[in-house]
Amino acid sequence: MSYSSANHQKYTYDNRLYQWHLRAFLRLLYRMLAETGARSVLDAGCGEGFVADFLARQDPDLHITGVDLSPAAVAYAEEHFGQRVRFRTGSLYKLPFSDQAFDAVVCSEVLEHLEAPERAVRELRRVARRYVLITVPREPYFGWLNALGRRLGISPDPGHVNFWTRQGFRAFVEAHFDAARFARRHGIYQLALAEVRR
Repeated sequence: MSYSSANHQKYTYDNRLYQWHLRAFLRLLYRMLAETGARSVLDAGCGEGFVADFLARQDPDLHITGVDLSPAAVAYAEEHFGQRVRFRTGSLYKLPFSDQAFDAVVCSEVLEHLEAPERAVRELRRVARRYVLITVPREPYFGWLNALGRRLGISPDPGHVNFWTRQGFRAFVEAHFDAARFARRHGIYQLALAEVRR
């Protein structure tokens, strides 16, 4: 299958330093998820399935489902990673799952692309039994690095419509969750492990 997207280019870019940087972020994401003890996990906005597959390979006993709006991305994910992860098509604004269907929900590098991230977060909370793990780029640092990457021809336009500083991201998460722990990696990735209390 011939396929390309900004996310696909990000995870398949053939540069050892770039991939080391990306793996360090993914390892932190997994460590934070592992702290929850979750056994069933939703990767909301999974794209081509690279994050879901990474998580599944760290712990083969995890039951991971990926969901994305793009049928082409889901088809790619199923072809390449379907032996470890279940994938389906669906909108983050109306997730095709029942309430509290997953121990934890991961939403990595997705909310910055959405016109209504608050609506999506309400859905993440709805389908999460206990935890939601969100990551977004940290601004303005990500924007600076991406602009440099575009000038060098190694980064596509990411298509972001939301731009969170450290303080802005903290305020956004705390407006939707009662408790959260925050972390950063390499200055441009920011993560929040939020607890859903009912």
